[in-house]
Amino acid sequence: MFLDRVTNVNDNLTMVANFLGLNKNLRIKDGEFSAMLNITNDYFPAIGNRKKRGIINHLTKPQGICGGKYLIYVDNDKLYIDESEILTLSDDYDKRTLVMMGSLLCIFPDGVIYNTDSHETTYVNNKVVTAAAPTFTLCKLDGESYTNVVESATEPVDRTKYWIDTSKSPVVMKMYNTNDSQWVSVATTYVKVEATGIGSGFKPYDSAEFSGIDDDFTYNGYDFNQTNIIYDCGDDFLILAGLINTSHTNSQVITINREAPQMDFVCESNNRLWGCSSENHEVYACKLGDPTNWRSYAGLDTDSYAATVGTQNVFTGAVGFMGSVFFFKEDGFHRLYGNKPSNFELQWKSCRGIQPGSEKSIAMVDEFMCWKARDAVVIYDGSVEAISNALGNIPYYDAVGGGYRNKYYLTMREEDGNPKLYVYDITKGTWVTEDGINALYMAYANNGFYIITDDYDLWVVNNEKIYTKTYPEDTLYPEDTLYPGNTAEGLLEEDINWSMTTGDIGMDSPYQKYIKRIDVRLMIDEGASILFEVDYDSLEEWKEVYRYTATRKRSYTVPIPVGRCDHMKLRMSGKGDVRIFSIGIIREEGSDGNT
Repeated sequence: MFLDRVTNVNDNLTMVANFLGLNKNLRIKDGEFSAMLNITNDYFPAIGNRKKRGIINHLTKPQGICGGKYLIYVDNDKLYIDESEILTLSDDYDKRTLVMMGSLLCIFPDGVIYNTDSHETTYVNNKVVTAAAPTFTLCKLDGESYTNVVESATEPVDRTKYWIDTSKSPVVMKMYNTNDSQWVSVATTYVKVEATGIGSGFKPYDSAEFSGIDDDFTYNGYDFNQTNIIYDCGDDFLILAGLINTSHTNSQVITINREAPQMDFVCESNNRLWGCSSENHEVYACKLGDPTNWRSYAGLDTDSYAATVGTQNVFTGAVGFMGSVFFFKEDGFHRLYGNKPSNFELQWKSCRGIQPGSEKSIAMVDEFMCWKARDAVVIYDGSVEAISNALGNIPYYDAVGGGYRNKYYLTMREEDGNPKLYVYDITKGTWVTEDGINALYMAYANNGFYIITDDYDLWVVNNEKIYTKTYPEDTLYPEDTLYPGNTAEGLLEEDINWSMTTGDIGMDSPYQKYIKRIDVRLMIDEGASILFEVDYDSLEEWKEVYRYTATRKRSYTVPIPVGRCDHMKLRMSGKGDVRIFSIGIIREEGSDGNT
């Protein structure tokens, strides 16, 4: 009698020690997780819960934020710089764009400019309507009036006078040059416009639009009812370029208006502010170093700039990056090259642009720029690359982003309308999920990364701000040790709940197999707790298999008993600090089940 040979079945061990973050696709790698809550990849190749955040303040009605040297934000129409109230804005707007240009904080659409060094406040827009009809007098650049002028078609006998030669067109003003014994043209003539308060709010070399001026007292058909350069000014006078009768009193009051164009988005690049208008299909730049002048065209390198674009769709964002300005639309961007108006050039690139409603997703992360497109999250360093494959095919929208060191923080609403905070590490190429906060604004300022949520909480995220070198006088700390900061950066969160769920374990082999045991190597802090649950064969019925609360900080291996199944998921959750170093999966494999 012959018996079938019994084949020994060996255990197969799969050790996962490199944890690769989140992957929401159907098929994921060992070391990736299908779902997460409050997880960080700071401990790579290990993985664990994120650090606590600092709660700085609870705001009333946040309306805008700006990073850089200071933490700047607007709350309930009040401007704050490093938590100090600076000034009150109008109540006409619910949202503000805050842009720094050197020491100037520019607030749109208010048009307020606050100098963070001198603490002076000025305004982009300035409009003056004279209380009375102004007088116009021919003058020199310094405002000194010409008192000895002759207007005629023939040269005057008295050669000490100035001569307005009306014998030919264009009419010119001349003076006698004794060295050459001839009449020569005065290069530029000026006009002094005088009225009480006419120069209020203006400065030399502003460009402003004039209206209401008579048109019968100028030579050469010149019309002052246009944008003119103000060469000098005082409270009660302005000096313009032009040639007129020696003096004239206007027949009516006049209006002088300096204003910026209406812009959808504003950013700073190369000491200019830049903006764009979907309604006008135009892009704009202010005068070099002067955010109050947007229509200054004197033929100089410092001039303002404007251009019309021919692409369809609305603008969805604007930012300065790599020495250029990027004006985004949903299907690409206009990139502006050059360093002065004479060589500015706009080039269009078709690519994944910024999704409408996600204009605040633009962020600089190390040497890269990131943003949320309609069907992807994108990273750019000269070429566009999608980095969101791990986030699956779920539609996301209303994205708000920010960059801190090598991390891109991004809150997005998912198809169910609920928001989540995702974090992408560009050095590791991995995503993690933190919690369900919805960010209104994010900013990096003064070595701190800040988030304002739709609950109006102001958070600080990074350890450098939460843990500062503030030593108690009676305690000696090494120089390289960070002492937990106190009230300077707000209160810390309570212990946070966290969880991470594996993908389907056991779906990678077509043969019969039996998952005998899972061993998890971890470190847990005193007072922290951890819970292990399993879901067998996609039944979505989570069964508790192990629970532990640490009485002291320790590292150990947790053996997870597993029931017989085709496949399973493992969910680890807890409260307090836990680090996962490895997961060992012990399998026993058989035949393909068909013999």
